[in-house]
Amino acid sequence: MKSVKFSRSPATWTLLLINIIVFVALNVSPGLAGVFLLDPDLVAEKPWSLLTVFFSHELLVHILLNMLLLFIFGTRLEKETNGRILHSVYVLCGFLGSLSILAYVAFIGYEGGPIAGASAAAFGVVAAFAALQPDALVLKSKAIHWVIALFVVNVLLTVQNPQVSVGGPAHALGIVVGLVFGYLLRKKYSTLGTKSKNA
Repeated sequence: MKSVKFSRSPATWTLLLINIIVFVALNVSPGLAGVFLLDPDLVAEKPWSLLTVFFSHELLVHILLNMLLLFIFGTRLEKETNGRILHSVYVLCGFLGSLSILAYVAFIGYEGGPIAGASAAAFGVVAAFAALQPDALVLKSKAIHWVIALFVVNVLLTVQNPQVSVGGPAHALGIVVGLVFGYLLRKKYSTLGTKSKNA
């Protein structure tokens, strides 16, 4: 696979910049957490938080990990497809992840505070690219191996402490949805390739 030219990935950079801007805003004005973060008890009053949560981070290590994954795999997914597809994967995985959090917190009797993070969306982007190009080498490992590692670590952390890793099911759902999305893309692009050869 040819090296990725990051300067030609405007959709990826748009997502990165939004996340960075929101991160800075939340740390400069902590009161904005009530606007952007997902509070399961207040979601009926703040339905937009189902969307804003996957652009929000409070901890530096959290945004660094998620944005690194988005940077590495988002640029590749955008190169293989286009910016619209990248944004679709990110938003779909993030939104479905938000919905799964609501179900999970009710199941475990979650007593923590508002939830932040784009992990479900970022993991979905990783999975979508891996399904599209499973054997592509990313930092000396196959893309599909990255997905397996993310899934296993996520499961272990969630089982170890469900209250702390409350986003675990959302992360897993993001991976599953990303894989399905990428598989459908793979079928679509292979079909288009076949048609062009037969034309």
